[in-house]
Amino acid sequence: SWELESRVSTPERFGFMWECPGYLELEADGGVPAKWLSFSPQGLKGGRWDRGNVYAAGYMPVTGDITGGNDAYELGEFRLWDAGFDFYAPQEFTAEDGRHILIGWMGMPDEPTYGNDPTVACGWQHCMTVPRELTAGAGGVVLQQPAREIERHYASVRVGEGSLEVAGDTCFDVVVDGVDGAFTATVDGELKLVLVPAEGELPSRFEMRFTDESRASAGCGRTVRWESVDEVSNVRIVGDVSSVEVFVNDGALVFSTRIYPEAYGVTVDAPGANVTYHALNI
Repeated sequence: SWELESRVSTPERFGFMWECPGYLELEADGGVPAKWLSFSPQGLKGGRWDRGNVYAAGYMPVTGDITGGNDAYELGEFRLWDAGFDFYAPQEFTAEDGRHILIGWMGMPDEPTYGNDPTVACGWQHCMTVPRELTAGAGGVVLQQPAREIERHYASVRVGEGSLEVAGDTCFDVVVDGVDGAFTATVDGELKLVLVPAEGELPSRFEMRFTDESRASAGCGRTVRWESVDEVSNVRIVGDVSSVEVFVNDGALVFSTRIYPEAYGVTVDAPGANVTYHALNI
């Protein structure tokens, strides 16, 4: 038995359908909860949406009460949960200890430019992201980090200053702290993560790019995703056998992708930064 409480909308048309809606409250400064509306809008076109996924998933900060009618609330800027290639239809859960956990679907249907042939050949496709802990950031941003339980799977550790290269691990968690103006990482030989400095009228941006754009490569047709950034202070990269998730600036910006490499390895080059690499037990 359902009863209509209120309708939630934007002043201007924002896609043609909002899938997987969710309402989220997180404790912010002073203990006052900050509020967000999460949803997956279909049909976004023009501007930055033309260089993104066919389907987006994100959130808007909420001011007021979304159950009180159109005059009782205001929605803020829409931000992507994940700016990578493979992320859709996230769901948020509350853990027994009160933490808010987000899990997304690493799949993108109706995308003709890339595929998942290596896993389809094995009789399956798509997967879920690692569970992500959510906390309130500044300026209406939600911060995402891998749930702390990932640390139970740490098998070994290696550290480096400014750079580090590790080969052979299919599952890993690498944290780069103290990034100061330059960052490049290569995952599994074909996925490049790079901080691109501003040039002319182009802003600085963080970029995820497959170096071989053929459909037979590790990216299976995936090419490039990027977002503008003012600066990058830290980067965390979590890799599994066929997935990579990248958390920038404490998870204010996240990129996820499926990946199908012939060999595994990570190379990080970030002068002056501290690099901590954990291999994970499968």
